[in-house]
Amino acid sequence: MVQHIQRVLLAIPSYFVPIFLRPEYKYSWNDFRADLSAGITVAVIQIPQTMAFALIAGLPAVYGLYASLPGFIASLWGSSKQLSTGPVAIVSLLTLTSLVPFAEPRTPEYIGLAALLALLVGVVYLLMGIFRLGMIVDLVPQSVIVGFSSAAAFIIIITQVPTLLGISIERHDLLLQDIFGVLLGLPHLVLLTSLLGIISLILLFFFKRLPNTFPAALAVLLFGVAIDYFFPLEAHGVALVASIPSTLPSFSFPSLAAVPFLSLLPKAIVIALVGFISAHATSKMYAKRTRESLDTNQELVGQGLANIVAGFFRGYPISGSFTRTAVNVDSGAHSGMSSVVTLVITVLALLFFAPFFSHLPQTVLSAIVIMSALPLLNIEGLKNMFLISPTDAYIAYLTFAMAFILKPDDAIFIGIVVALLFLIHQTTWGSRAFEMGVDKEWHVLRGAVEEDRVETFPGVCIAHIGVSFYYANVAHLLQEVNNIISRKENRENVTIRILVLDVSAVHSIDITALETLSEHIEKLKKRGIHVCFMYLRRVLREALKRLPSLPEVTVIHNISELRQLSVSEKEHMLALSGSHPEKLGGNK
Repeated sequence: MVQHIQRVLLAIPSYFVPIFLRPEYKYSWNDFRADLSAGITVAVIQIPQTMAFALIAGLPAVYGLYASLPGFIASLWGSSKQLSTGPVAIVSLLTLTSLVPFAEPRTPEYIGLAALLALLVGVVYLLMGIFRLGMIVDLVPQSVIVGFSSAAAFIIIITQVPTLLGISIERHDLLLQDIFGVLLGLPHLVLLTSLLGIISLILLFFFKRLPNTFPAALAVLLFGVAIDYFFPLEAHGVALVASIPSTLPSFSFPSLAAVPFLSLLPKAIVIALVGFISAHATSKMYAKRTRESLDTNQELVGQGLANIVAGFFRGYPISGSFTRTAVNVDSGAHSGMSSVVTLVITVLALLFFAPFFSHLPQTVLSAIVIMSALPLLNIEGLKNMFLISPTDAYIAYLTFAMAFILKPDDAIFIGIVVALLFLIHQTTWGSRAFEMGVDKEWHVLRGAVEEDRVETFPGVCIAHIGVSFYYANVAHLLQEVNNIISRKENRENVTIRILVLDVSAVHSIDITALETLSEHIEKLKKRGIHVCFMYLRRVLREALKRLPSLPEVTVIHNISELRQLSVSEKEHMLALSGSHPEKLGGNK
């Protein structure tokens, strides 16, 4: 039967075939026992955690459980065997900030928009995977992610403080407005709510010292349920989680109203990029440990299908979880079947234990959220980044600051744009040309011309071009070459007769750069400077040959020919004639 199913699936594009149904997939009873143990452990941690993350997203706690159900699809269709997919803190925060402008949190309209957002995120993932666009995630630099995730930790904590202390405030688009609202509400906090929330934080803090597989969040959750069960808290002003129905989410098609759809699409793209970068970084880290190979595009398909299903079953955007993946790996998971076990446990919890969750104080969930957000705070990483790469550090700090001043998704966009501008500046105006000499011992080109072991030649200037020519950088590179010539003439008090361009690093050239280079060679020729190319690659050679207006230039193949340029001008020409150097151009 399985073989028949596999033959049928061969007619389907490979990325739509679950990993475990592919012919090369092998699965044993020992694998299942390991996945069973890991799946139960992850479920114990996932149930309270996803309920808490739903609060970050501005949804009732039960929708965290609903959103966690499709996570097994990403595990079975994705390329990572251990990645645990479901609600995560950063994506939950971005969901909140994306939807607040359109609807009030926890309202039916807001819940519907969250499902629509999940559907859009899934479609973005799926299209990127199908069209093999996984490399796009490389456009979001790590500096932006580090800066934003650190800011997200503060934002998540601030958004949970009102619930932790029993304060009622109005949600705003900008974080600074929420901070102001919290400060105004402090005199009106509920003492019993605050006390219970702070005790929960203390318990979670001490539980962190225990092994990762210890269900600290579940223990605190049961602690809160037990207190309300024996000592009713709601009568004393402590808000409880709304009654959770003992049913599974029903299928519903998200509303595709024109205005929300067009407005949510850019936000869905941002969530998809940030969520997948975090998930892919997690899967890569554990893939090194388990020595499994990853397919970025297949992983995009898996995440896309999971989010689409979440959208159809009243969920919200989900992604790979670092915490639950770590527990999954440490518990010995062998494949995505552990996520199926987690699904079964979560379904059982919804069907048979939902009434107990109605005794859960919301302040306890807020405490779980706050402790879950703390690992996102990467102060040490920000410090080390500045020591390694100041440019990346500036981008990270900018993203961090913008997340507080503007909306978080706007901060990510600004960080990406600034990073790309830095890249353009580096490749366009960054110095990529410098003077070279010949190492007397090793007979190779070296850049340290001031050292005694490096030989330079009177009247001959050697300039290394360290990047390909294109329309945006050619003028800057040629100006750098002119500066090199001027510095050598001033330093050695000689007139440059020969310019040797080491173009070993030039892999491509466009038509604008080619024409500009030709014009510059002509100007140098009028100044009495003959231009030679050294280590000319085939791409550049063919491009030069096709340009009819190119002045005559000489191609030098080795250091021996280069040394002959140190003789007098007359002897130099004779030497070149004797060694039969290659010549290009001169067709005018």
